[in-house]
Amino acid sequence: MKGILITLFTLLLFTSLKAQDLPKACFGSYGGEMPSYNVEVDGASIQIEKHDVFITITEEEVVYVGGKLELSGAYSVFKQSKNEYVIKSILTNGKSLTYELDFIWNKKEEKIYITPKNGQSEAELEKLDA
Repeated sequence: MKGILITLFTLLLFTSLKAQDLPKACFGSYGGEMPSYNVEVDGASIQIEKHDVFITITEEEVVYVGGKLELSGAYSVFKQSKNEYVIKSILTNGKSLTYELDFIWNKKEEKIYITPKNGQSEAELEKLDA
């Protein structure tokens, strides 16, 4: 039992040390084009056409706008390297849709890279506001 408690404490300590706050330079709006991709839903393949994507990051939340879809939610941050932060978000439309979106903010380039999930293409978003 003592070993389990020590292991849990160590894991919790490591996680809290690994978790980071985003630098204020990251906050703002980003935009770019998401290439077309296929998504599998309940065994059926659905073609998603290319569309514009916008992400706004504040201290409290991430807002994702793609096509006619607008999602928002909380996020957690992990520093991946000197200039890269992994941002893991759980977004919702406030009704029936919940979506996990992971992306990488590159501090040096001031860009966001959306990482592919469920067939989704990788997208590169430029910072829109200075």
